[in-house]
Amino acid sequence: MIGLEISEEYENRIQKSLESRKQHRLSLKKKREDELNAVCGFESDEYFAMILGYTSGGFPYGLTHEEMEEIKSETEIE
Repeated sequence: MIGLEISEEYENRIQKSLESRKQHRLSLKKKREDELNAVCGFESDEYFAMILGYTSGGFPYGLTHEEMEEIKSETEIE
């Protein structure tokens, strides 16, 4: 980039660190979802944070993970 040499070992450590942070955030997200489901009694899957019901064709509907994050961030601001 700017002429600075980065050793392969250092680059590998950084990549492992970033992957570790990503896995940690995913585990925290899963833990929050599980806690919410335990309190509310709603199902969830990889797309929906809260499944409110199913269509006559058997497809779930509800709040997506993105919508749930928006709601959480709005309530934290207030």
